[in-house]
Amino acid sequence: METFFLIFILIIAVIVTNALYTKFKLFPVAFLQIAAGLILSILPVFRHFELEPEIFMLVIISMLMFNDGQNTNLSRLTRHMGTTFSLAVELVIITILIVGFLTHWLIPSISLALAFALGAIIVPTDAVAVSSITTKVLVPKDVMNTLENESLFNDASGIVALNLAIAAVVTGQFSLWHGIGNFLYVFFGGIIVGLVLGIIIINIRIRFIKAHVDTPSVMVPYTLMTPFVVYLAAEAVGVSGILAVVVTGLLHGVQQNRLRLTSSRLQIAMTTTWSVVASALNGIVFVLLGLSLPIVIKDLSHNDTGSVITLVGVGILLYLVMTLLRFLWVQFDFARIRSWNKHDKLMNSIVMALSGVHGTITLSLAFSLPLTLHGHAFTFRNDLIFISAVVILTSLLIPTIILPLMLPNKVSKYSEDELVSVKSKMVDDAINTLLAKNSKSPAVSQVISVLDGQRIVERRADRNKLAEIFNHCFEIEETTVEKMYDEQGITQSLFEAYMRVAQTTVQQYQKQGWEKFHWFWRFQIVSRLFFTKEGRASRKMRKQMRPASIDPDKAMEINRQFWQKIAKIETEPYNKVVTYLSEIYNDDNSREIGIARRAYDERHRRLNSNEQFVAEQNELLIQAFQQEYNFVYAQSTAKKINAALSNALYEQISTDQLVYTQSVGPSD
Repeated sequence: METFFLIFILIIAVIVTNALYTKFKLFPVAFLQIAAGLILSILPVFRHFELEPEIFMLVIISMLMFNDGQNTNLSRLTRHMGTTFSLAVELVIITILIVGFLTHWLIPSISLALAFALGAIIVPTDAVAVSSITTKVLVPKDVMNTLENESLFNDASGIVALNLAIAAVVTGQFSLWHGIGNFLYVFFGGIIVGLVLGIIIINIRIRFIKAHVDTPSVMVPYTLMTPFVVYLAAEAVGVSGILAVVVTGLLHGVQQNRLRLTSSRLQIAMTTTWSVVASALNGIVFVLLGLSLPIVIKDLSHNDTGSVITLVGVGILLYLVMTLLRFLWVQFDFARIRSWNKHDKLMNSIVMALSGVHGTITLSLAFSLPLTLHGHAFTFRNDLIFISAVVILTSLLIPTIILPLMLPNKVSKYSEDELVSVKSKMVDDAINTLLAKNSKSPAVSQVISVLDGQRIVERRADRNKLAEIFNHCFEIEETTVEKMYDEQGITQSLFEAYMRVAQTTVQQYQKQGWEKFHWFWRFQIVSRLFFTKEGRASRKMRKQMRPASIDPDKAMEINRQFWQKIAKIETEPYNKVVTYLSEIYNDDNSREIGIARRAYDERHRRLNSNEQFVAEQNELLIQAFQQEYNFVYAQSTAKKINAALSNALYEQISTDQLVYTQSVGPSD
């Protein structure tokens, strides 16, 4: 129960920081999450919090790596496989060796094998972190693609190297050539296992699809379990579970692209689920960093490593060395990047070097260090975690400051205000078209309500306007029914009963206290205390229903016949109210008219109990979506909006149409 409570608090912290980031984007979201962790560290419940390394690797790292794999463009990856291998394997091995020897030289008390473990921890780069700190600047597309491909495999390389280094620490033996050979065995063994298991799992998934059991309730949990199964199976045979997970993720990405249109509902559910899971896991990792820093600093056992300031200096120096090494590797073409021209090469090399941001995987690897060695506490565990944290923070901070000075600002092809404005006009056009062609349909108000939900910013209703509209509608009903009373001979009791229905419709939508009091006084006090015709009719109706000896079935039949008569009377005043609302509709009162239409349409449907309303509503909504497509096409053809804005609107209409269609369809 305590573990659940702690995880619950971590998730709340992620939610709060993500919400803050949407409003205040001055700092990368990772910094906000670290700050949240620092705040949580004050709570007594987190003072001795530790997450088991095995759980960290299985639950967090395997899930993140699988998601990275399935979101990677495989064709682009294969085209640049030489560059990816150079950065993700060759550069990783050289960096680990240099960082290891340098760390051992700076802090002799840290063994060479343990220093190599530190190098393996801090070598992985994080393309997601790069994206988070470059939201306002334009990173060259070729650079970003290279970073994404690199981060996919250098994460796995770092993990494999870390496992080998920890094994050397445990056994006390380390052979450079044996280590490299073992590295290649575990690396490529993980790829093979991932291929085999990926093909098997995907074939099972295809069988599900062919058997028509590919519903979100089956396929989403099935996919979420995949990285756990693959990771555990690969580790059981002694190869890299993480690489196996990456390869399986790549195969899943290919299969999803091929079957993207077989089940749109499944694709939306799958994409949304993985997006939420990945975002939450990334956030939890950075919250844990902030949460752990005070504990690590407090518990640092120096063991001749010097003060905290010394460890900070080591972390910064290691970051600078790795950044310089990345620059030289790319600039002197060891990375074999053939697509860059000479004019852009220097700038791209600098951006590549600075974009070697270390984030989630580095921190995850640091936390995955064993708690004990040889039955005793892992002496240097806190030191390595602290140095890793310094590297992460430095790699986040320096690009955040320097890259905006080097790169041009992102310029959106349309502003948020333009999107809001055009989208509002699009919705208004669809609503006006519906009202012009189907103003008498009681289903129109529901369609208008759905279309209003497309607006990015919905205007609040003006209560004064709303009260005025409802009052006028009541007057229309009262005048119409009085005329029916005089000309059509409806009974006085039905007349008064209908007027009570009419006043209830108005009273339910009057939110202001004075208006509520006005209607309550008029119909609940005056009509009951004084012998007005409303009061007399009400008293007469109550007397008719008072006898206790009446048969229940007969009473139900009397009630049904009574409401049928009310429904018959209601048709004419309803049509006149709808005509009035359509005539006064404009952009300034659209919100208030929509509320009034829904009130009278809902009442009309309840009185008539017509099942055709749903089918009519769906048909009208299809017409509305088509009108929105026509509006965007006309605006784009007339050059009133650019291609980027029209594409954004088309995508929004398609998504809205799909979501609505699925929401009214049969459930799984």
